[in-house]
Amino acid sequence: MKEFLIYTGLRLLSLVATFGIVAGVWSLVAGEVDIFLSVIVAFVISGILSFFVLDPQRRAFAEKVEARAARAVEAARAKEDSEIDTETDADTDADTGKTSNGEGDSHKVS
Repeated sequence: MKEFLIYTGLRLLSLVATFGIVAGVWSLVAGEVDIFLSVIVAFVISGILSFFVLDPQRRAFAEKVEARAARAVEAARAKEDSEIDTETDADTDADTGKTSNGEGDSHKVS
């Protein structure tokens, strides 16, 4: 969770800083700022910058997510294995003759 907050915070900070720079330059050049276009340009520039600059934070976040997913998969497999073991034990009890419903008695001749 910490890695997510760090990465997201840095992305937002990058977007706000880039917007400020774009709007400032636009204001100096044109005298008036088109907010909508400034936001779009800021999104593009900050996205490109964060791809390169925030790579270590993105990798740390991805490793954390991957480790969490691996633990979840392992837990699901362990649960499935225990369920299979339980079913196998029940089948073994049925094969020993503790319960008889007429099935599996094909070896008897009437």
